[in-house]
Amino acid sequence: RVFKLAKSWPTLNLLISIMGKTIGAVGNLTFVLGIIIFIFAVMGMQLFGKNYEES
Repeated sequence: RVFKLAKSWPTLNLLISIMGKTIGAVGNLTFVLGIIIFIFAVMGMQLFGKNYEES
C-alpha cells in the first residue's frame, strides 16, 4: 500500500528513493566504524591487558 501511495505522490516517491540510496552509504560507514572500534579494542587489550589480574 505504501508503494502504491508513493507512485501517486511524487514527494513521497522521492523520499523513499533517497532513503534507499542512503542505506548503502550508512552500511559502509557502519562497517568502517566497526573496524576502527575493533582496532582500538585490540590496541587497548595489548596495552592494558597485563594490568588486569583475575582473582
